Amino acid sequence: MNRHVVASCTSATCGLRYPVPVDDLRATVCPACDSPARAAESYSPPHVHGAEDQPGVRLRVVLDNVRSALNVGTMLRAADGAAVEHVHLCGVTPAGDNPKVVKTSLGAEEAVAWTHHPDATQVASGLAASGWTVWSVENTPESRPLEQALRCEPPAMLALIFGNEIAGVDPALLRSSHRHLHLPMHGSKTSLNVGVALGAVVYGVRSAESWSKPG
Repeated sequence: MNRHVVASCTSATCGLRYPVPVDDLRATVCPACDSPARAAESYSPPHVHGAEDQPGVRLRVVLDNVRSALNVGTMLRAADGAAVEHVHLCGVTPAGDNPKVVKTSLGAEEAVAWTHHPDATQVASGLAASGWTVWSVENTPESRPLEQALRCEPPAMLALIFGNEIAGVDPALLRSSHRHLHLPMHGSKTSLNVGVALGAVVYGVRSAESWSKPG
């Protein structure tokens, strides 16, 4: 693991504190104001934990027309961390090898399996036909909050659908889903960034006590 240094700008009007690799020029020159900088301390980033034991519930994710490549990279990274076994990138969703996806996924595009498909409805119907339970993450009149949705008998194979940042999940996908779930919103906004939402849902699935109870 490359060592990093926490550097501090010496300018009294700037005072920026920031991390950079030890051999990076920015360790001695402030990237904000070009004043001299000094190293406060060096350290190795704390990525010390290896992979946890694989959880029992099989998870897949369907991304339907998620336009932002940066969102897709974030979602691939969260999917890898939550042991999602496959991500289906559908419609205009950028492929996993898109440079902007690669930038934010930080290698997750190589760690989690992904495929690209023109039509998410065909992917969803194929998953259902293969025994997968399909849930759409969308706030609808029929949707349940995540916590309530996870109180049910857990399916052995669960596919989660996330839709377009503005338009949401395709109505055809909503009709074919076994269930709708949503994340409760307590502020003035009615939805989260789709990448944030995926992370919250897949980790909610993994951490819910009902999923780990025997029987």
